[in-house]
Amino acid sequence: MLYLLRVSVPDRPGALGALASAIGEAGGDITAVDVVERGPSAAVDDVLVETPDATSADMILAKLNSLPAVAIEAWQPFTEGDQLRDGLDIVDGLGSTASRALAAITRIAPAVLRARWVVIIDQVNSGVAITQASAGAPWVRWSALPWLPLPSAGIVDADPAWLPHDWGAAPQLAAAPIGGSVMALLAVRPNGPRFRSTEIAKLAHLAAIAALAAHSTLPTGIAQSGPSPATTRG
Repeated sequence: MLYLLRVSVPDRPGALGALASAIGEAGGDITAVDVVERGPSAAVDDVLVETPDATSADMILAKLNSLPAVAIEAWQPFTEGDQLRDGLDIVDGLGSTASRALAAITRIAPAVLRARWVVIIDQVNSGVAITQASAGAPWVRWSALPWLPLPSAGIVDADPAWLPHDWGAAPQLAAAPIGGSVMALLAVRPNGPRFRSTEIAKLAHLAAIAALAAHSTLPTGIAQSGPSPATTRG
């Protein structure tokens, strides 16, 4: 079983080594480490941990909770791929048409952003709808969304007035505009953790790639080739 550990550790020599030792002593194996954010006294890391079973996972979590000066932000099953990726190779996955390129971005982006779902929202007829989505994401149509159009990439408030109920009770959301239109790239974490500034920057980078893809091959009507949106909100 793979678990994603997001943890804040003191930014001093030996701190990450102590974390690794604790995971190993409890039966886990670290397969990847990614620095999410570094502050003046602590660093936030994403650590991909392999465990033999759920019992071992519980033992690892208990061991980590006993470490001094270590703050666990998330410990959850990791299903977005077998490695942590920086996403800069995403261009290699783009297709020959705008629709295929946007579909490739939503397929790859969950692993890049450690999100459960990544979707593209665009204007459709008299409303807005999800027009491309990563695997398992619900397809939704709204009459309007209060946070569109976006001025820049950032956190999106999870307001129950527009939020689909199957996106989680208190999800963490972040979005970035795709070009100068209402189109946006939205990342969803149903159970957290919150998106940090470095991750918002990655999201903005992906949205910039999406903007290039959207205007490189097809002038209009892109990204509407998936299943029909099934839910109407607002």
